[in-house]
Amino acid sequence: MPALELTEVAKGFTMHLQGGLRLNVLRHVGFAVEPGQCIVLTGPSGIGKSSILKLIFGNYRCDSGHIFIRHGKHTVDIANAPPRQILSVRQHLLGYVTQFLRSVPRVPALDIVAEPLVMEST
Repeated sequence: MPALELTEVAKGFTMHLQGGLRLNVLRHVGFAVEPGQCIVLTGPSGIGKSSILKLIFGNYRCDSGHIFIRHGKHTVDIANAPPRQILSVRQHLLGYVTQFLRSVPRVPALDIVAEPLVMEST
């Protein structure tokens, strides 16, 4: 059973300042990550790598599809989960570090990534 699985994920954005232009950024995205496996999202700028990560973390909502995350003995569909369930998954399982580290001035990325572990041990 995968630790993370995306199936038929789609996400689009409406450009309100461009007359409501709709950009379908992601379509038919799917992959699975087994426990202990490491994957890399790669591709040119603007292809949707950061959008995929924001969908997994629950910052963006999917237009369609599913994002299954194994959370203990249960599987949570982040794409359709209520906000409190997403928060629970974040507290116990997921972390996200923005590519724009300037949002936390003069704090090394290692400290940002380690913060949940340090908080848990105190």
